[in-house]
Amino acid sequence: MEESPIEAIPAFSQRSQPKRPINKRFIYLVLTIIVLLIAFFSFKAFGPKTKVAVTQNPDSITPSIAQSEVSDTATPTPTVTPAVTPTINPVDEASGLDRSQLSVIIQNGSGEDGVASKASDTLKNLGYNVISTGNADNFDYANVFIQVKPASSDYLDLLKTDLGLSYTIGTTSADLPDSFSSDALVIIGK
Repeated sequence: MEESPIEAIPAFSQRSQPKRPINKRFIYLVLTIIVLLIAFFSFKAFGPKTKVAVTQNPDSITPSIAQSEVSDTATPTPTVTPAVTPTINPVDEASGLDRSQLSVIIQNGSGEDGVASKASDTLKNLGYNVISTGNADNFDYANVFIQVKPASSDYLDLLKTDLGLSYTIGTTSADLPDSFSSDALVIIGK
């Protein structure tokens, strides 16, 4: 019997298999996701802690979130602060007029930031019904300008007295048109 020759086993070289190309977009996507996850969890672990503060309003209690440096073991404690209420009775003792019955619009006639808001706070603390604040038609007012509707002319002297404690009063009149959206217009000048 003759032996048959052994067939040669084909040798596979590394070049005979085609190389699969590396998808660079996929690698960049995976790396970006990993970096974002690390950043997110680092911020959650080491970022600022929040503290819940409770502000008390006469009608309700409203929680608010405040940023603070709180250790991980501390528990938030509510703090109670009173809401802004009129510092005096809204009814004027001398005239008997109820300030809360007069609707007032306050405008900034000076051009400085926050002037109308400050005057609004002043009148609200006295009990006035301030319905809006905004800018005047120009910023050239030198002093406080007060204008009331004829039907509310009784309030003109009271407004002058109340605003005169903090401001220099300029022009006042009781000729505000009845079509105006409030009973009084106050323009705060320089």
